[in-house]
Amino acid sequence: MRKKLMKMSVVLIYCFTCLAAFNSFSQTSETTSKSHSDSSHSFVKIEKIDKYYTKEELNKLPKLDLISVYKSRLTYLIEVLPFISLHPEPGSTFHDMAIPETEANIAHLDKETKNKQAFVKSLSQTLDDVIPYSEKSNIVWSILFFDEMIKKSDYTNSGKSKK
Repeated sequence: MRKKLMKMSVVLIYCFTCLAAFNSFSQTSETTSKSHSDSSHSFVKIEKIDKYYTKEELNKLPKLDLISVYKSRLTYLIEVLPFISLHPEPGSTFHDMAIPETEANIAHLDKETKNKQAFVKSLSQTLDDVIPYSEKSNIVWSILFFDEMIKKSDYTNSGKSKK
């Protein structure tokens, strides 16, 4: 069952990433009247996760609290994964990563943000309806799995991985 849940989680995250990429590339870019020096365009618009749970801590939580933690972890991963190759810190802007602030780049980021918000809202509504049917142990395992993904994404570390 764990392998099946892990595969489904990875497939879900992969599907979202592909969907986000498809949406951002399949639509024509819109021109914007925003200034190229507008530093409000950040890539990862979510705060770092600074609290990780142990299996014992999670097992003590009621199921509704677990669902809330589950959804917050999934939302974080949805925010971070599309830009993992850029390794931005949350709040990083085009300027911070030496990416040209062209109208096209700004339009792509704005479109991606809008699409992601709609996806997260829809996913959250679906999860509210279906996750309560999950076994508590599966929710706990999923949160631990998500936490490991977050830790390995390097967004929680102050420096990049050294090889």
